[in-house]
Amino acid sequence: MDEDLMQLTSTLAQGRYQYSCDGRAMPVQDDWQLGRDAQGRQLLISRRLVGEQGHGIEVRALMNSGLVTDCRVLWKDEVSEVSAHYRSVTADGVPVSIDNPIEAEWTGPNGLQHNTLGGQQRLLFPLMRIFMGPLLKRLSGMEFGCEVVAPDIVDPSQRGKLLAPRVSHRRAQVVADDANIQGVHDLGPDVSVFSYQGDEGERDAYCYVDHRALLVGYDWPSSTGRLWQVRLRDLEWSPELTALC
Repeated sequence: MDEDLMQLTSTLAQGRYQYSCDGRAMPVQDDWQLGRDAQGRQLLISRRLVGEQGHGIEVRALMNSGLVTDCRVLWKDEVSEVSAHYRSVTADGVPVSIDNPIEAEWTGPNGLQHNTLGGQQRLLFPLMRIFMGPLLKRLSGMEFGCEVVAPDIVDPSQRGKLLAPRVSHRRAQVVADDANIQGVHDLGPDVSVFSYQGDEGERDAYCYVDHRALLVGYDWPSSTGRLWQVRLRDLEWSPELTALC
């Protein structure tokens, strides 16, 4: 699982996400870069680090038509580093599809682990905020949502589960009347508001996505009633690029 296989040779867009809780800035560094690799494929790199030690997660993902086709994940904390590799399995020359099997490989306490998840209507989602725009666009076109496969980071103390595939059901709907949602018009033109339902911690979440399928904001209440907010900052976007999907 060599991350050197996924390196940017050109950059088309970059930015960062700023986190706040009840209006107070939080010590989270969440930045991303989108560009091309040496083979001309679309490559998206995102890092989310917390605190002075720089512990957190890095994802390098190849994308095609807004779908993640291959991703490498690195988790680093005070205990150790754990890595994983996920990919959508497709035959040569066949377009990537949400009906493809997803192969997962991750390092656990007992060595390298493997799993293949079959079935239909499954999206590969590598956790980071920058991947949410394309995910929400896909989900909003599915009346009943679909299953999403993501690396497990729910409880990092359970090293046997860390970065192992976790399947959950997600739904998203466009909010038709967003006039009463505070601050939505400050996020830029052509922003759509999505209600997002998934894991326990994502209930009553509102996501803001612009016409490029770019997540520009995300609001969700914690289980203790605190309001967490994420906002896109310092965006640089090449005119060569039309959208994420």
